[in-house]
Amino acid sequence: MKNVILYTRVSTDEQADKGFSLRDQEQKLLNYCNINNLNVLLIFREDHSAKTFNRPEFKKLILYVKTNKLKIDQLLLTKWDRFSRNTTESYNKIKSFNEQGIIVNAIEQPLDLSIPEQGLMLAVYLSMPEVENHRRSLNVIAGMRRAFKEGRYIVSPPKGYDMGRDNQNKPILIPNHDAIFIKEGFELLSKGIYSQKEVLQKLREKGFNSSKSAFGRIIRNPIYHGDIHLKAFKDEPEQVIKGIHESLIPKNIFNLVQYHIDGGKKQYKIVHKKVNEKFPLKDFVLCPSCHKPLKASSSKGRNQYYSYYHCAKPCNTRYKAEDVESWFNNFLGGISLNTNVRTLLFKMIEKRFKEQTKLSRLSPKHYQEVDSLGQKLIKLQDLYLDGEFDRTEYHNAKERYSKQLNQLKEKQENLSKSNKVLSIYKNGLEKLEHFDNHFTHSDIEHKRKLLGSIFPEKFQFENHEVRTEDINPILLKIASVNKGLKRNKKRDKSKKDDLSQLVLKVEIAKLN
Repeated sequence: MKNVILYTRVSTDEQADKGFSLRDQEQKLLNYCNINNLNVLLIFREDHSAKTFNRPEFKKLILYVKTNKLKIDQLLLTKWDRFSRNTTESYNKIKSFNEQGIIVNAIEQPLDLSIPEQGLMLAVYLSMPEVENHRRSLNVIAGMRRAFKEGRYIVSPPKGYDMGRDNQNKPILIPNHDAIFIKEGFELLSKGIYSQKEVLQKLREKGFNSSKSAFGRIIRNPIYHGDIHLKAFKDEPEQVIKGIHESLIPKNIFNLVQYHIDGGKKQYKIVHKKVNEKFPLKDFVLCPSCHKPLKASSSKGRNQYYSYYHCAKPCNTRYKAEDVESWFNNFLGGISLNTNVRTLLFKMIEKRFKEQTKLSRLSPKHYQEVDSLGQKLIKLQDLYLDGEFDRTEYHNAKERYSKQLNQLKEKQENLSKSNKVLSIYKNGLEKLEHFDNHFTHSDIEHKRKLLGSIFPEKFQFENHEVRTEDINPILLKIASVNKGLKRNKKRDKSKKDDLSQLVLKVEIAKLN
């Protein structure tokens, strides 16, 4: 009989969600152990977020494993998102448990990690919560930017304002008791005879509470004359929008204050030196000795210039730029997908994702029921207004129909979310198709963005190759699957373009 330890987790915002309670998870795990004849040594119950592994119960679990690792065979969870929502840290922890002879698995999403394709599905399971969180974050950002474009300042209100509501019940800044001090501060500074320190002292004597640094930010903030600065985001440039809130000072007073603060001199922006296009890997490659980013430069020989990535003394690490580019291009070729492999991987992800979410295309009957319930609610309201029902009967019927309608709409919403997540995976895999060519033909800024997505931090070369420990673990898994599929194609050249043969081989590997 194998010995196992169980781990259940629920965060504060999941406490009320169906299927996420600690009791429900624990019961599912105990039933699984009973059916599969597994001996439960200990159960760890967590009520913290999965953003990191810095959780009280998980720390206790790690300590227990250190002292009892010889008698533990498995660590079981209900689902992989109960383990962690951080892909990179999850891989490191799973590797650590495996090195101690302990297998980590989820009973509702079981995987055999000895099969490369199953390792890819682990990457999907672990990355899915991150993708959903990122999508939710983008929706929040889009909503906030839309409000800013309408002239609404919706983040934490600056000093001198409180957050209120307008006649449409939407957020709007309302001047508070500090507004009079801020007005006076701008008026005094606009005369050009008082310093910031003197003005702040005068205001403090009258009851204004502010630090010197905070006051410095106040008199630079255009919000007080009615402008809202919206930062650049993706393809959208920085914008200045006229706010709908009440301004505290005229714009000419604000500009006059800026003139006096700057000493009456025009302020010039600092132009930062651009990264040399010859050295796209600069600041990304680490020295193997001191682990500091390598510098890059060219030196003149007898007949031409020679380019190097190098470290300072006493390390004396030095690589020829052309060698570095060759090693890195070989690595990019390893994570680049051809069309067949990319299509296969997406089909695998799509299949597993639909199995996990238990969602498929909605039938015409579903939409007919939605329309029918909508019509019933309208008819119910008409009958109530005509006096056919009393208040209690109306509300009971309305609640019943509304509940059914909400359940149907929730299915539609879940399917929509599912399709969005699958679209993100599809777009990501498409970007990995011929990734090496894409990188080569990109400009320097885009190259460096791509580098940041491949490597969570920096990377090193080891035996003229990119060290695999530094790579984004999802890309590493994709590279291993890609490599295996390419090997299969070489063994059977007559079927090199037959995707169905590749699918068959992968499915057979999973069954074995």
